[in-house]
Formats: sequence, structure tokens, C-alpha cells
Amino acid sequence: MDDTNLVLPQVGDHALRVLAPTLLELRHVNTKAPDPAVVSNWNFVDQNGLSTAPSASRFSVSVGGEPVAVTAVGFRRRVLSAPLKTYDLRIDNALYLQLASPVADGQSVEVTNPDGQIWSATEIFAVTADPLRYSPAIHVNQEGYVPSFPKKAMIGYYLGDMGEMPIAAAGFSIIDVNTDSVVFQGTLTQQRDIGYQTTPLPYQQVYVADFSGLTTPGEYQIKITGMGTSLPFLINDGIAMGFARTYALGLYGQRSGAAATLPFTRFTHAADHTAPAQVPSNDSDPQFSFTWKTIAGYASTVNTNNPAQVAPALTSEASSLYPFVKSGTVDVAGGHWDAGDYSKYTENSAELVHYLVFTVDSIAGVQNMDNLGIPESGDGIPDVLQEAKWEADFLSKMQDSDGGFYFLAYPKSHEYESNALPENGESQVVWPKNTSVTAASVAALAEAGSSPAMKRYYPQAATKYLQSAQLGWQFLTSAIAKYGKAGAYQKITFYSDDWTHDDELAWAAAAMFAATGDSQYQSKLLEWFPNPADSSTFRWGWWRMSQGWGNAIRTYAFAARSGRLPQGALNAAFLAACEGQVVAAGDDAVTWSHDNAYASPFPTATKAVNGGGWYFSLDQASDMAVAYQINPKPAYVDALVGAMNYEGGSNPVNVTFLTGLGLKRQHENVSQYAQNSRRILPPTGIPLGQVTAGFEYLPGYGSELSGLSYPTDSGSKNSYPYYDRWSDAFNVTQEFITVNQARGFLATAFLASLTSSSAGAWTAPAATIVVPSTIAPLNTPLVLSVSVPGLDLTGARVVWEARDQQAAFGSTFTVTPVNNGDQWVEVEIEWPDGRRAFAASDFQANSPNQVWIDDALPAGAAVGSDGGENWTWGAANPAPESGGLAARTVSAAGLHEQWFTGATGTMQVNAGDTLYAWVFLDSAHPPSEIMLGWNDGSSWEHRAYWGANDVTYGTNGTAGRFYAGPLPATGIWVKLSVPASSVGLSGSLVSGMDFALFDGSVTWDAIGRSSAGP
Repeated sequence: MDDTNLVLPQVGDHALRVLAPTLLELRHVNTKAPDPAVVSNWNFVDQNGLSTAPSASRFSVSVGGEPVAVTAVGFRRRVLSAPLKTYDLRIDNALYLQLASPVADGQSVEVTNPDGQIWSATEIFAVTADPLRYSPAIHVNQEGYVPSFPKKAMIGYYLGDMGEMPIAAAGFSIIDVNTDSVVFQGTLTQQRDIGYQTTPLPYQQVYVADFSGLTTPGEYQIKITGMGTSLPFLINDGIAMGFARTYALGLYGQRSGAAATLPFTRFTHAADHTAPAQVPSNDSDPQFSFTWKTIAGYASTVNTNNPAQVAPALTSEASSLYPFVKSGTVDVAGGHWDAGDYSKYTENSAELVHYLVFTVDSIAGVQNMDNLGIPESGDGIPDVLQEAKWEADFLSKMQDSDGGFYFLAYPKSHEYESNALPENGESQVVWPKNTSVTAASVAALAEAGSSPAMKRYYPQAATKYLQSAQLGWQFLTSAIAKYGKAGAYQKITFYSDDWTHDDELAWAAAAMFAATGDSQYQSKLLEWFPNPADSSTFRWGWWRMSQGWGNAIRTYAFAARSGRLPQGALNAAFLAACEGQVVAAGDDAVTWSHDNAYASPFPTATKAVNGGGWYFSLDQASDMAVAYQINPKPAYVDALVGAMNYEGGSNPVNVTFLTGLGLKRQHENVSQYAQNSRRILPPTGIPLGQVTAGFEYLPGYGSELSGLSYPTDSGSKNSYPYYDRWSDAFNVTQEFITVNQARGFLATAFLASLTSSSAGAWTAPAATIVVPSTIAPLNTPLVLSVSVPGLDLTGARVVWEARDQQAAFGSTFTVTPVNNGDQWVEVEIEWPDGRRAFAASDFQANSPNQVWIDDALPAGAAVGSDGGENWTWGAANPAPESGGLAARTVSAAGLHEQWFTGATGTMQVNAGDTLYAWVFLDSAHPPSEIMLGWNDGSSWEHRAYWGANDVTYGTNGTAGRFYAGPLPATGIWVKLSVPASSVGLSGSLVSGMDFALFDGSVTWDAIGRSSAGP
């Protein structure tokens, strides 16, 4: 059982680990059917959430062949995987055994349960205590460490109801991966987490291994005597640049309005949402009923943190203070998808422009980065500027003729587009204008228009942006003159609603002043935002530099530093106050990092209320990168590196929280593209939320995921600690927005700018996969390879994906086609400094006979049963017709059946094919009817039956209930066959089957399809 590669552990996987000389971990993955079903085995939690773990006496442990007593038992349980699209629940269970005497390196260890009630004899828990074994308690940045930066790893482990694992070792070693020789030694120091008020306090037994003194490039592991070793990691000057390039690739992948193509990414798609969006100016038009009903619902939801809205609620076009001027349609193509769906929120677009423009103007060295690997790389223009222009061009399209900006571009008939790739997205509309998003757009376009880089490389666009900003400012001042400052604001949704529009207005005034030097804008800024240190402008009273207030402060503080204005044009006192807040925000993040056992700047105030969700380490850390530009304190770099390490895998669960990096990767994420693409892995460059309070309600699972956690996620006593609350499950509290990506890029681009690896040309190269030139046989392994002309793949991390295969690392890739037809394959090559190469290819496979089911169900199958069935596989009575196992049914009266759906290992059925299944009828209890059903992903109306017409599914005489003949003889294996055309499956992709009986019992074996030729 290996959870450090690209394959998620399967149900039934199990393993024994020697965590420490006197501590064993027994892991076992199981599942359960939807509620009210219970966990299938290892169910050591009662209905009150209390442990029923076996007593110590029920385990027998031998070490080196000699018995060793178990003195204590602990238990932990959490959902391992719960994907959205298909019910595929996997639960990770762990038993912890404290031993009376230690295990020495090299000794064999075996754990049994003599009564056979905890696990069966076929499950073996045995291991040898290799001194170089992998330890999940040693947490490293799986990408690596920059030689000149601080280098730290964290040691700690959560043992469920046994608490934290005591760390007995005093020191650590760094060993060379290639020679196992020790190259560095150091002392472990304790790093307690500060701020939680739960009982017991979490993360008090975490230790730091600081090896900053090791600067020699190479590949290494951390070794702790008695515990084992960490995952391998590099010391390489390119690590920070690798993170920056990954974030940049993620932003490129969020582009809308254009195709994403090779060689820049393997996550390709056609141009999306290029059709003009409609203007829903007539709210009585039935085609806009959903839009206005949704707007009215949001507008009627009161934000109690804001003063009461003076303006009428925006529930109809008639109630709008700012009716649409344009009618018909508007071109809103372009920009970036706001988040995991395909909507584009104007507020977030403006913030994205702000951070990208700020990065290129104010972070030294970023203007030299024309080498991020996006399509524009190598053209002599900073790549980040071009990403900013892509968004600013879209933002300017969102302006109505009167200067106001539409609230967002949104699906016409649904809140979110789902079950579609972007090019198949729905028709869109624009939503009404309001002053908050207009002010944000004015600010962003003023910054883009006054950017020295934009004016240098795109002077005409810069002029246009500033003109749009000035028109928008006129809209705002006219609105305020007519309705008053408070009365001019109408809420639309919770986006841009904090502080109503006050923070965006301050930001707009700051940006317009920085862009023009006109004192009227500075006067408004000082009127609307007289005190940057006013805690009423802090989010929740403690989070300074938040939202529009923070953007205003940043814009003013860097107006001269970025080259927009001379220093003398600024108000000295206000400038000092803004600079003070920039530095204070950076200092806050340093404090949070120091108070965190794993060096992530998770706010202390959030810990105090047991909060979690939408937290991204490098996003939070970016305030330190900004502060460094004013006060270059080494503590900022140290804490920024800590945040990068946390995202890179130096966290309690060893997961890399930036997709496309590391060894242990999350598969499930909140992305409509990822949910609907052919791939297992999500697109590269997506930040994943890193501290979550718990599970979300999910279709298919309901609320049952939370109930499976032990200890509980609820309450403040004996609860599951927050940084360990990870699952590879769909969870909207992990969803990013592009602003998170931009802030993460800012942080890592700053770190990269301190290294030599940020320099040098790079454009995405063409890679080639070598695939068979002739039709390949099914079920036969093939070895594929890749080449990139002129580039050495030594030291590169190579990721492969292919049809019906698990993703894998490797310089080559072994695939075994299991379905006829086109076989796609993709590869992603990553060098340590984040340079990437991509390739995709395909080849054909076919076989006259395809065995789809034999000894096990296809990959990804989600099982179900009724009438007492339970999917039992056996090797005898009768002996299998094929392979080592066959599936036996129970003997029961009436209808009883078992089925599966959603298999990712599908079966392609071609015209002329015959479907077959081997069956053995019980002589003592024969059924009156056998029915087979096939599911093509959308319908079960593909059934054949043998014997009596007792099962009433479908309509007799159709493809939904086709009579295939009499029952076969009992007591022998018989091959049932039916033409695929008779059950309507010619040319279909089958992902599920149903096995139904009426009375009696049968055993099923090899099931598949056959055709006349290759």
C-alpha cells in the first residue's frame, strides 16, 4: 500500500508500518454503501462516536520471531476519497499498537489477530524494519529547497485517539539518495503550534529539522534513527522558479475565449464562450426569468455586517438605479475563468489585474520573466504583463455606455455550468451594474493604464484603459452626486459587498491619483479613507490590508516606487501610514508563520474560532513579499519559504497543495474542466485549499462523510486536528479563485527573483511520444517513451496518463489497452525549475475477444446490490471457469441482483460485436430467470434475459428486455451470448452492469465482448 504515488489506494489495500521502535501503524482501506449502510469492516466507532477498537489482547505481535506484548491501542479513521462524479467512497483506517519492547532496524515484524475477527487470514500485516523505510511522519517540500534559502522539514504525526506521536529522537541526518551516505547532521528543535483553544492542544509534538547549512545541489532524504526516511527532495536553485512557473501555467489554464493548446499544456480545450452575452434588459422576458429571480434572491439577503442599504433592493430592472444602456448582446469574450467554473466576476477580474500589474511593476526582477512557458514567452515582453492584459482587455468590455461596469458574465439558465467542458459551455448574460464593481474596475484599469510596463509595451491599450477608468469615475461621481455616497450602492451578491462599496471607492481614488497625479483624486482618497490603520477597515477587525482597502494602500504606497508619480507628489503622512500597514501586514504573516507548527501563516484568530476553508499558504504569505519591497527583512524570506514548503508537501498529510507538483497529489478538485475531462489528474497550477473545517454535503454521499471521521470534526474537545483534515474529496471550501493564483504567483516570483534560475530564455518545446504504428492487441502490455529534442530528461519528473490506465511517474510508461478503438496518451515533463514540456498522441487497439470482468470489477466501479446480495468472490464451489475468482450470488427467492456503475475502466462495444458472460447455475437451487443489464453511462435500457419472463425491467421484445434463449444447463459452466445490436449497444461505451436473478443462485465469471476480427 503506497500512498505516495499517483494511484490512490484501493478498497482492501492494507499495510503495516513501523513508525517508531515501539509504535506500529496498521492501515486498511474499506468502504460502505450509502446510508443507512454501515462500514463494511474495521468499524471501530459506535453510534455515539465512541471508539470500539479491539483490546490489546486481541493482537499478536512478533518481532524477529519473538512475541512482543501490545500495551495500548489507538484508532483513527477518515474518508480517503469521495469523488463527485461517481460514488467511490474509500475510507482510511489506522490502528496504532504501542509495544512493550522496541523493534530494532532489520528485524521482521508481523501482526496477527488470533481470533480472525478483525481481519481475514488473507490479509497479511508483516514488514521488515528497514532503516531507510519511508516515514509519513517526516514532512518535506517534495519539490525541494533553494541552496541559499532557509531549509526546514517538519516531524510530527497524529495517532487518532492516541494523540500525537512522541518524537524520541534528538537529531537527524541528511543522506544522499544515490549513495545513502550522510552529508549533514543536525538537532531537532520543538515547534509548538500557538492559538488553538481545543483540548488537548494540537501540534505540540512537532519538531523542526533545520538543514539550512547544506547548500550543495543534489537529491537527498532526511533520516531519523528509529523512524526511517522522508520522501526524496532536491536542493536546486530552480525550486522557487518552479513554483512560480507552475502558478503561471495555472493562470494560463484559466484563460477564457481562446483555445488552450499543445505544446503549452496537455489540458487542452477549444475556444470557449466566444459568443456575445445577452443583456437581460427586459426582466419580464421569460428567457431572463432565471437571471432576475437569482438576482432578486441575492439582493434580498442582508449582510448584517454592513449598514442598512439606503437604496432600493435590486430585485428587478425597474428597481435598478443604473438601468442597462446597451441592449441586445455585448462581446465579453476573454479574461480568465473566475474559479473552478466558467463564470467571470468583475470584482475578481479587477483584483486579478491589480495583483498581476503590481507584480510586474513593483517586484524587482519580474519584468525580466519572459520565460514562464506560456504562449507569449520569448517575445521580449514580460509574461505576467501579458496575462494582466488578457484580463484587462476583458474587464474593459464589461463597461456599459454610461461608464458603469456589469457585475459579472454568467450562465443564462443556471447558477453554475456543470457537466461540460468549457467549449460546450452555456449561453451567458451580463448582470446589472453597481458602484462597487464599477469602482473596482476603475481602479484596476487605472493601474493597468498607468503601469510603466504597460505604457512601454502596449501604449495604445494603456491609453484605452485609462480612458475607460475616467469614464467609470464619472459614472461614480454622478451616482454619488445624485443618490449620496451611501444611497448610490445596491447590493447584488456577497461578492464586493463587504463594507458596501466604500473600500472599492477608496481603491479607485488611490488608483486614479497614482495614474494621473490629479489632486482631486487624492482629496477623495483622504476623505473616504483618512486612516489606513483604522481597524474598522480590517476584515473581522484583525485582518489588515483586506480587499479594496488593501489594494488602495498598496497602490498609494507604491505609486512612486513603481514609477507612476514622483515622491514629492504624495502626501507624506498618508504615505507613511500606508507603508506602515504594508509592513504590519507582512509582520502579521510572520507572526502567524512562527505560531504555526508547520510554518504556514494560518491566522491565529482563525484558530481561536475553529475556522477553516479557502485558505492558501502562499496567497496568505504574499503580504510578506510586498512588505519586503519596503523593509527587506530576512524573516519575510524565511516565512515565505515556510509557506512554499507547506504547499509543497511539508504538512501533516504530505500532500502537495499546488496541482502538478510533488509525489503525493490530490486528484479531486473543484474544477468543471477537471470534472469533465478525460484525465484522472486535475490541470496543473491550481492551488488547493489547505485547511478545511470538514466535509461538504455532496450528492450521492449526503452528509455521511463527516460522520465517518474519528475522532470527530465537531466540537473543541478530542477533535480531529485541523491540518490533518484532508481527504481526496470534492470540497468547495478548497476552491480557489484566480486572485489566489495571482497572489501565490506574486509570492513565488519574488522568491524566484532572488535566484539565478529566474533568468534565461525558455519557450515551451515540442515533445514526442513514441507509440505503436500498427494496431495493438488488447490486454497486452506496451512500453511507451517520450523525447524532447535538444533537452535531457535526466532529473526531470515525468507524469503519464492514458485511456483506461492509472496515472504514473516514469521515464517510460507501460500501458495495457483494455478497450477497442482509439487509445490516447499524454505526458507532462517537469524540470526542477518548473520548465515543462507536454505531448499527446494516440494509437489504435483492438482484439477479437475482450475480457472485461475477471476476478474483479473494472477500475472505478461503484457497486450496489439488493435482495440480500453482497458481491462475494470465491475460488471454489465451483472452481472458476477463468482466472482465480468468480462472483457468487446468494440463494434467494424472488428478484435479487447486484450491479455496478461508473467504471472508469470502460468497455467499448463496436458494431457486430457479441456480448458474453460465463455462468454456472446451482443444481440444487436453479433460478427461473437470469437477466444481464448493461449501462452506457446514461441508461439501463440494454438488457437480455434467459429463461422465464419474471423480471419486469424494460419492455419485453425491445433492447430494454431482449429474450436471448432458455436457461442453460445446471452444474456446468456455460457461455451466455447475445448480439450487441439486440440490446442497443453497438458503438456504445459501457461503464456498468447489472446481474439479476429470479429465485435460485448462480456464479458469474469472465464477462466481455467478442468481434469477428482485429
